[in-house]
This record gives sequence, C-alpha cells and structure tokens, in this order.
Amino acid sequence: MADLPAWLGPLIRLEDCKDGAEKYVDYVFSFFKRDFIDSVPAFRGKHVGFDRTDDNGKPAGFTHITTETDHKTGERVLSMRRCERIGWIRAIIEHSTDPAVLMWEKEHFTPRRVTNRIYLFLECDNFVVIIEEKKKGYYMITAIFVDSPKQKAKHLKAHEEYHQAKKEAEKQETARKGGSRARFTVGK
Repeated sequence: MADLPAWLGPLIRLEDCKDGAEKYVDYVFSFFKRDFIDSVPAFRGKHVGFDRTDDNGKPAGFTHITTETDHKTGERVLSMRRCERIGWIRAIIEHSTDPAVLMWEKEHFTPRRVTNRIYLFLECDNFVVIIEEKKKGYYMITAIFVDSPKQKAKHLKAHEEYHQAKKEAEKQETARKGGSRARFTVGK
C-alpha cells in the first residue's frame, strides 16, 4: 500500500472485531452508522444521502457498499476490502479537493434519465467512491476497491479525459469572452 493521506483512519479489520467473525458485519455497520446515519457528510456544501431501504435489518446503501456480485452465482457476497475501508468513504467525500483524491464527473445513462456521477478515486489505495448529483444534494451510489489493473487504467483514463475536456472548454470560453470583449472595446 502506498503512502496514505493522514486524514484517513485505519482499516477496519476482521481481527479488530472483539466479538469475532460472526459480529464483523455489525462492527463494520457501527462505522457506517457513525459516518452516515448519526451525522451526514457533505460534498460541495450539500448533504450526501444513501439508499435507506431495509435489507435484512440494515440499509440497502450499507449492503451495497460492503458486498460485491459473485460473477459465478450472481449473488451479493461480503467484500472484505470494501468492509475494511468503510470508514474511509466519508473522509474521501469530505477531502475530495485533496491532491490524493482524483475527481471527475461523468454522465450516467439509464432507461429513464441521465444523471451526473462524481467519481472520487483514492489512487494510492485503488479505492473509488461514486456519488450522484440530485436536486437537493448528492446520493452515494457505491464504493469499490479496484483490484484489476485494467479497471484502474479505465478510471485513470476517465479522469484524464474529463480534465482534458474541461481545460478545452475553459480555453474556448476564454476565447469566446475575449473575442466578444474586443468587439465592444473598439473606439472611434
């Protein structure tokens, strides 16, 4: 693991759970509760919510960020890497302007609508938090440990393309404004 930012807490490891493996999910949930239920994180000055639908006694948002799909069975299974980093999600959201966090935005298309998703990638640990812009704030979609070099390259490419497109748009806007100003400043 590369040098991690000082604002991150420690990993929440199975061996840290005093009640053993059978209580680990409850232990991990206590961190989620602390960071998302007892108080609410903010991104760009607006609250970040999550799916509160009940999923076997826990919010579906919690279940989604602590499990991943088993590609053989299609079932959701516990992801230790996601669980260990659950205490990092809020910190990454709230430190999104830190140079350690690569941020980009991308339109997300569904059959019913187009939304704006924000990716917050802690590259030094291959952990990405994805939130979605809503009318009154933001909504946590998921948090993923990127364990494939191909997936990491895909995220890095998306980050680079986003910032290149943003620079180009800013350059065009500056040229447009500069050109219009010149038209109006010409004297007699």
